[in-house]
Amino acid sequence: MRASRSSSASLPLLGAAAAFALAVVLVLGGPGSADGSGLRVYDVTRADATATRIPARAAASWCGTAAQEDRRPNVLSGHPVHWIYALPADGADRFAPFADAMQTDAEAIDVWWRREDPTRTPRNDLAPFPCGSQLDISMVRFPQSGGDLAGGGRFGLMAAGIQAAGFRSSLTKYVVYYDGPVSDDRVCGQGGSDRSGFGLAVVYAQACTGVSTAVVAAHELLHTFGAVSSSAPSECEGEGSAHVCDDARDLMYPFIDTAPLDARLLDVGRNDYYGNGGGTDTRNAPWLIHLDGQVPLALAVTGPGSVAADLPGLECSQSCTTAWNAGTRLALAATPRAGARFVRWGGACGGVVTCTVTLGRSGPVTALFAPATFRLTVRVAGQGSVRSGRAGITCRPRCASAFLSHVPLRITASPARGWRFRSWTGVCRGTRPVCTVAMTRAGQARAVFVRVRR
Repeated sequence: MRASRSSSASLPLLGAAAAFALAVVLVLGGPGSADGSGLRVYDVTRADATATRIPARAAASWCGTAAQEDRRPNVLSGHPVHWIYALPADGADRFAPFADAMQTDAEAIDVWWRREDPTRTPRNDLAPFPCGSQLDISMVRFPQSGGDLAGGGRFGLMAAGIQAAGFRSSLTKYVVYYDGPVSDDRVCGQGGSDRSGFGLAVVYAQACTGVSTAVVAAHELLHTFGAVSSSAPSECEGEGSAHVCDDARDLMYPFIDTAPLDARLLDVGRNDYYGNGGGTDTRNAPWLIHLDGQVPLALAVTGPGSVAADLPGLECSQSCTTAWNAGTRLALAATPRAGARFVRWGGACGGVVTCTVTLGRSGPVTALFAPATFRLTVRVAGQGSVRSGRAGITCRPRCASAFLSHVPLRITASPARGWRFRSWTGVCRGTRPVCTVAMTRAGQARAVFVRVRR
């Protein structure tokens, strides 16, 4: 769209949702930006437009350390929103002040979202640090210079760069604070998702002096959730920009000013993109925590192994309990340590292959691991022999072999001529010549034969 200049402080706005293909070919549409959609700010002074913007007045202090990868496991279970500080190849590293500001913005968005909808808030990817759980902030340095990333097409280059750095999960939305120049410093951010679900919400931190980065981040994050669809009743006419034009206070309005996040509203009237009950209702986005519908999954792990889910947030090598949105469907995978094997599932799951549970409808789950084999030692007293149903034991008078753990093993005592089997001792008991050993631990069995009296 073409923004009109007025004497007011209203500024034309945030990037429309991108729809980029699997090959990261972007198909963007929005208000007047060279590479699609951008949050544009007008009526700023030249001094403001040329100032280098470092997020300032951070109310929170981030106490973690910069990481080049996503720390695992996530503190919160489910589809995450992961935050990244990014800069060009020739950019100065200013991670520390940005990390504080990003933490501050994340906390502000959380408080604002709960105000607008007490049952929802974004599921930010958190990591445990000395001061408690805070954003798991990663750092990416793009291979391109600031000049190469300043112009049109930068969103596509950044998407490719973020994925090349290992941040490519279709389960995750990535909020990126880019600390580099843009050719139009009235473009404040862009956001969108591809067909796989991979989504990118970019805040251009050196642009748009005076505009709240929390507003930009929240707006672009909603674009990654799918807001606003072309069928929304209040979508700006003729724009194709994925914005609403019914109320200037709406977070997805196509103009922004310097008002703080507290002055914004989340889908005025609840009829366009949030809580509207339609197929594009971003209130149902899996990247939101359902504060009114959290249910636990209790997992008991026994033995040398670990269990992970197909969604982030569950990677347990010992018994653990995690919380999820009710109705979440999880596929659990069991991984034994070296020299061990997975034996079986129990509780809400059964069998030895897959475990799928629907949270809120399924109960606790157990996973049993054991050493791959246990050793069975057999001794013979008197004249006779002992053989195993599987190859390994042929005793006369003593032998031992390793057998697959937790797979019952049948052994049979056979007396020599003139002798009879009397009894077992050890892991086998009784007077019957056939014994089944559970093989749940290493053990010894002794077969006793005595002469036949004439």
